Amino acid sequence: MAELTNMAHFTAKPGRSTDLGKELLQLVTPSRREPGCLRYEIHQSNDVSEVWMVLEEWRYASDFDLHMGTGYVQAFMAKLPDLCAEDVEICGYQQRQV
Repeated sequence: MAELTNMAHFTAKPGRSTDLGKELLQLVTPSRREPGCLRYEIHQSNDVSEVWMVLEEWRYASDFDLHMGTGYVQAFMAKLPDLCAEDVEICGYQQRQV
């Protein structure tokens, strides 16, 4: 079971949605290979093509912290001011059992 589920929301600048999507999709394979990664998916809004979401699950919150420190994630984050109209919003969730 995942200790941490994150939803990260990105809004591309006008005309940059395809570029943002390509950059996001390049994160999938290396992220899924990381220890503790249980799920890593990229989604694009059906209603607003500039809006993207990353849905990710990590065994431990510390695995996510390590993920954010990797070189490829840091390189991606450095590109966001050119690609995104606003700051990324990352919301963390924890599953609750009945």
